[in-house]
Amino acid sequence: MTHESKRRPESDDPCMRHWARPVSISNGGVSQEQETHVYEKYFIPFFLQAFVVQYMGDVHMKAMEASYATILWGVALAVVGFLSHRIIAIALRPHSSRFNGLPRPKGQQPFAGHALRILRGGGPNDVYLQWTRQWPDAPFIRCLSWLNEEILLVNSLEACREVLQTNAYFFAKPGFFHTLVGEFLGLGLLFSVGEQHKRLRRIIAGPLSRPSIRKLFPTFVTYSQKLNREIGEALERSKSGIVEIEDLIIRVTLDIIGVSLLGRELRDFRSESSPLSFEQCYNAILAQPLAGQIISFINPFIPLRWLPVSANLNFIRAKSALKTMMEGLIEQRTAEVGAAKLMNEDDKLSDDLLTRMIEASAEESQKLSKEELIDITMQVIAAGHETTASALVWTAYSLAKDPASQQSLRAEIHSLGTEMSAKGIDELPFLDNVIREAMRVHSPTLIIPWEAQKDMTIAGTHIPKGTTVQIVPAMIQLNPEIWGSDADVFRPGRWEDMGGNASSPYAMETFSNGPRMCPGKALALLNMKVLLVGLIRDFEMEIVDDGKEVELRNPSLTLKAKSLIQFKMRKVS
Repeated sequence: MTHESKRRPESDDPCMRHWARPVSISNGGVSQEQETHVYEKYFIPFFLQAFVVQYMGDVHMKAMEASYATILWGVALAVVGFLSHRIIAIALRPHSSRFNGLPRPKGQQPFAGHALRILRGGGPNDVYLQWTRQWPDAPFIRCLSWLNEEILLVNSLEACREVLQTNAYFFAKPGFFHTLVGEFLGLGLLFSVGEQHKRLRRIIAGPLSRPSIRKLFPTFVTYSQKLNREIGEALERSKSGIVEIEDLIIRVTLDIIGVSLLGRELRDFRSESSPLSFEQCYNAILAQPLAGQIISFINPFIPLRWLPVSANLNFIRAKSALKTMMEGLIEQRTAEVGAAKLMNEDDKLSDDLLTRMIEASAEESQKLSKEELIDITMQVIAAGHETTASALVWTAYSLAKDPASQQSLRAEIHSLGTEMSAKGIDELPFLDNVIREAMRVHSPTLIIPWEAQKDMTIAGTHIPKGTTVQIVPAMIQLNPEIWGSDADVFRPGRWEDMGGNASSPYAMETFSNGPRMCPGKALALLNMKVLLVGLIRDFEMEIVDDGKEVELRNPSLTLKAKSLIQFKMRKVS
């Protein structure tokens, strides 16, 4: 048989065609045994190799699938274990407290502590006042916040002094407050600690000092006259004599803080990149609708800001636009100060507080950065405007409910004559008493929280590092043990013969005390005095529907009524 007749048929498989083809024939060719040897040598091992690879691949895939499943189960069990541990730890917090010797109110709820009870109160201070009257002698009252986080409420003058003065630099703002307020006010003076706080305080001390603020007196008078004109115009349009002066006060105090701090009114200030005005952005953050308020107050404990809802989107948009406005303004003012210094033309600079801060910063070895200037500016605007507007509204409310005190103040103001002056306003003791008393009874500031940075002992109580200690001004300023049985009554005369515990500087906490006292106190007080003098000199006020309690907004960053307080106004003849 010839060699060609023995040739195996060609396979369709390219591998088989390659390995199974006969060896080329030369010099007589090869034998059948040689051809078979080649086939067995090359084809069979390859076939086995392919089979083994396929088999091992299946085994490997199954092993990997099993491995992935094991990993996923492990991760799931770890997550469940972690969450279970956290839930149990949170549930046990109230029962494993290190402060069992301190009074703790009943009525807490699982995982919400007393937070929901506080939010459901008739006002932001109502529940706190119930507690301080239940335990008037305790240095601290412990309560539970969200997720059963323990908070010590300062309830004595001694504890106030040791927190705010003796151990001032051993406390910092807690994380929840930084999220609540710092997300739109930045770091600045409010949240800085240690040497950083001392440096910032040193730089702004001069621009915000009482002598420096007195230079702004003409600005305050100008806007006092503007406020009275707007009230007069509203009064002419009103047949009943009812005027909602709160809106007018809020707007004029925003104008004042804008001109005083930045050298321009802020109502219609815009950046080129946003159609929103400063006032629109500002209100979108500080006067949020109910849904936005709830998100803002829960977000520090349970992150909600990422939710794509309109309240969050409006907040983020307004925050971004505000920062852009401030960046542009601060860059412009910094450049103006630098150019004036080079040309020795300091006298041509604007006389606003921002310019003074930039000049004061230039004298420091470490100048204020743009971010620091933005943060400080926003904090002064928020504190100066919100505190002044809120305090002035509640002072007007208190006087409208107390005609005798209103008339006494008017008589004192008339003794000044027709022209207002800073010196003349300093010589009105009853004006001082009225403002102090209104801010005592209706403190615009609601909470001043701190977190211990080390272990310490305060008022005989051991405070471990990480403990949140919170000052609620109303708990001190409306405490009968400090202010007497009529602590919740507006009575300016009490300041004429002040004695006992009430004479302590720590009995008033609206502006806080110690090294961390509000740096804008002088600005807020002089602003208030000028506006109140103009208001009482030109108008008589009474409350519409007197006898009804004003419903308060809760939650809120400052003390605010749920709806605008209506005043019945008459021009003084």
